[in-house]
Amino acid sequence: MCSISMEINRQVGVLADRKGAVEFVIVGDTHGLFIPSLSRFRLVPGNLRGIRLLHTHLYRENITDDDITDLALLRLDSVTAVYFDPQGNPNGMKTAHLLPPDAESMYAYLPDTDVHRQKTDYEHFIAELDSEIASKTKKLHRIKDKPYALLVGCYRSKNYGEDNMAELKELARSAEMEITDTVIQVKDQIHPKFVIGSGKLKDIVIKAMQTGAEFLVFDNPLTPAQSRSIADFTDLKIIDRPQLILDIFAKRAKTGEGKIRVELAQMKYLLPRLTAKDDALSRLTGGIGGRGPGNTKLEIDKRRVNERIAFLSDKLRQIEKNRVTMRKGRSRNELPVVSIIGYTNAGKSTLLNTLTRSDVYADNLMFATLDTSSKRIRFPEEKDVIITDTVGFIRDLPENLKGAFKSTLEELAEADLLVHVLDVASEGFESRVRSVELILAELGLSDSDKILVLNKIDLLEDFEREYLSTGMVPEGEQPEKYSRIFDVENLIQRYNKVCLVSATDRKTFRELLEMIRLSLFSGGKEVDIDIEGYFGLREYDGNTDTF
Repeated sequence: MCSISMEINRQVGVLADRKGAVEFVIVGDTHGLFIPSLSRFRLVPGNLRGIRLLHTHLYRENITDDDITDLALLRLDSVTAVYFDPQGNPNGMKTAHLLPPDAESMYAYLPDTDVHRQKTDYEHFIAELDSEIASKTKKLHRIKDKPYALLVGCYRSKNYGEDNMAELKELARSAEMEITDTVIQVKDQIHPKFVIGSGKLKDIVIKAMQTGAEFLVFDNPLTPAQSRSIADFTDLKIIDRPQLILDIFAKRAKTGEGKIRVELAQMKYLLPRLTAKDDALSRLTGGIGGRGPGNTKLEIDKRRVNERIAFLSDKLRQIEKNRVTMRKGRSRNELPVVSIIGYTNAGKSTLLNTLTRSDVYADNLMFATLDTSSKRIRFPEEKDVIITDTVGFIRDLPENLKGAFKSTLEELAEADLLVHVLDVASEGFESRVRSVELILAELGLSDSDKILVLNKIDLLEDFEREYLSTGMVPEGEQPEKYSRIFDVENLIQRYNKVCLVSATDRKTFRELLEMIRLSLFSGGKEVDIDIEGYFGLREYDGNTDTF
């Protein structure tokens, strides 16, 4: 290697496995070399790849930053720089290797510097190092059988970034991911190719490798080109926020209609992201008027996806026709409909369960319930009302999902009353209110009759609940302490109908039930409501005879 490198004045390198077998021979330029794809060498998260790089340095320079980058990003066993004299004889070496994730530094050097007198039993050393790295990485992974992810976001301001990253954490938790770390970058504009810039991306990938993360989850929606660029940069699995939401929806969908809607959205998301390395050669011709080898696998995949999209769209249109028929039947029955809306994980399903004594699945997760449910409650004077739970709203809902669930959301226009449930104990609840209001505006429902329900008051601080009941700050208290609850008060003043509840406590429902009754049955007089007098019946299927 040294003799050839001196003769051609270029770096020469080999990639060898742990038994010394040479897998690649690489010829570079005077300052570096390009490592080919190592995809056929399986990389287990938290382990080394089992391949080491040995290459010449023409000017006796130390291990370079590029060498360390290759070492970390490719999870190489080691990188060795070999030096030689003017006659092309090897006369020095330096070897860098990675360290376990709890070490102060990312890498260290082997003591051997003489090519001819190496004292380290390399095969034994690297096997022990790989075992130690894997063992300490597993200790970071306390929960087995769960994917580990590093979360990334690029934002224009720090405060906005922290709020959005907190929501991304909740989404990852709902997708049953374990988070190893989070990275927030504040920039005026995102990088057109890598979102966060190549230097920052390199640091993030190295951090992910050190902690054994299998996924990089971006809060920023990635274009197909950005997804490919980042995927080419690292072997880690890349997911953006829309794809994460789609994955959660796929797990939560239980009914046939819900599964169809989610699969349709997934197919539309996948189609522009199908790619292949030989895309430019998808059609080859054998001369003028000749025929080439035909379709590549990429074209076949795209055609199959388009056919699946058409099939699912037809099924969905039929379902929507049936839904229109059910709505007409409901209108003939003249039963008033109350739709529960709100941001995801605000407590809508819990409120429905407690209100109607039903058992719809509910959990402290985003999009815990995806499929809509309809129940009935009976008000005084034998008046029945249909209570409908809807899919949760979220900021920047993926367009494919928004389109797939458009007909479901349009049913809100048929509702006589909207009950907007808000988690008043959450941080950044004002932005969640704005997100819901924006979606309602898109549906043309801004002027619909609404009740704002401030849920989870049991999670507020004692002094916050006291302020809401008295409207006064005790003498000597710092007003800054009350800043969040002042925001709640401002929100209350914006709405005509507001009530405070704890969705798990029926005793807090008196004001809500009276507001619903007066909104739907305005001719009725005010009565003293018996909370326990309300009861839920079986699921409503659009026919009054089958409660």
